Amino acid sequence: MKKYSHAWIAFMAIKRLEVIATTTDEKVISGVSDKVRTEAKALVKWFKNYRDFVIKGAWYPDDVFKDMATSHIVKYRPAEDGTYNTFGSLPSTHSIYTKMSKESPLKGKPYNIEGGNCADRCEAVSHSIIDNFKMLNREEKGCPIATSGNHIAMRFFILSHYIADCHMPLHCDCRPYSDGKGIHGGIEKKWEDAISKAYKIDKDNNRFFYDPDGYPLPLTASPFTTNVEKEIATRKYMHGWGGKNNNVWDYMSVVSQYSYLFSYFLIPEDFENTKSMKEFETDTEWGKYFEMYSTMIFSDAIDSVARIWLHIWIKYKDWAKV
Repeated sequence: MKKYSHAWIAFMAIKRLEVIATTTDEKVISGVSDKVRTEAKALVKWFKNYRDFVIKGAWYPDDVFKDMATSHIVKYRPAEDGTYNTFGSLPSTHSIYTKMSKESPLKGKPYNIEGGNCADRCEAVSHSIIDNFKMLNREEKGCPIATSGNHIAMRFFILSHYIADCHMPLHCDCRPYSDGKGIHGGIEKKWEDAISKAYKIDKDNNRFFYDPDGYPLPLTASPFTTNVEKEIATRKYMHGWGGKNNNVWDYMSVVSQYSYLFSYFLIPEDFENTKSMKEFETDTEWGKYFEMYSTMIFSDAIDSVARIWLHIWIKYKDWAKV
């Protein structure tokens, strides 16, 4: 994903949290505890003090860390004698998980993992956010070793980048699609163009212009962005990790499994990266139904970012009460 796509996902995750905190739609919040909703509201309020850092923070992994070849990916390849053959579970609201559990021809079949540590990176950044919150809480104001709210907000937005990348199917596929060129680059350009046209961006100051509620100011809505915004406003929220998952690493590891399955479902095994975007649009499942599948990817990514952020926040707040 590209710069404004990552920033938009982070902003929509904040918007998703506000929906969880404030909606009266029982279809969205059925089973969600009052504590979770209260903390979601508090986290949204905290985030709105740092919204000008969303674009910079969400793009930091590409712009500064440049760890794309390792921490933005988990590369899978189907193999008859593969080391692994198990697949975990995610919340039933995760659309890619639900679809691939029923329709993937590779579900349950052996595979190898040939590189990447995105789940590890997500777990590590999550811990660093909690630790920095604890330092900010414990040290006196002005202490030279204390962190700041700005720094922590940046780390939240940095984390959203890694989470989103793991939802991009090609980031979990060993086929040579990960160079950012060819169809990989073409797909991400289509997303970036749609978002850049749909919202007013203050490029001189590296931020979005905002609507009265503090979210990116709409210009010309596209079916893709409209559908994603509708999905995050109406999708049921499940706070749990799903299945036997118990932390960020567990959750993101399973996300990567289903992103791998989704990639092979969307693109035929013999489809070469050298083929054109026109061939992609006519010869692949993804190309034929681009907006529908792109909506699934972004909506799942946004929901995952919101879920992980909220778990981090609650874990810190529980510590602070002791």
